[in-house]
Amino acid sequence: MREGEFKINAKGLSLRGPRMMVESELSKEKCRWLRVIVSDLGAVDDLREYFTSMGAADIEVDRVGEDYHVVVELGVEANDKT
Repeated sequence: MREGEFKINAKGLSLRGPRMMVESELSKEKCRWLRVIVSDLGAVDDLREYFTSMGAADIEVDRVGEDYHVVVELGVEANDKT
């Protein structure tokens, strides 16, 4: 994990669940780095689309065991759009 990284555990949620969690958390919490842990590729694709639409600076996806970690760098502009 990166210094100042905010983590959301969205494992086991249906396709739109992780995105809804992220939207909710970002409305309350400002962060530069965000890690979202999900269980399937559909959620990964949905989060990639969401973060790209926000203008996220960098999006990485790592496989860790059975889970996927979507790590995104949110620039000031991307974070302010929430």
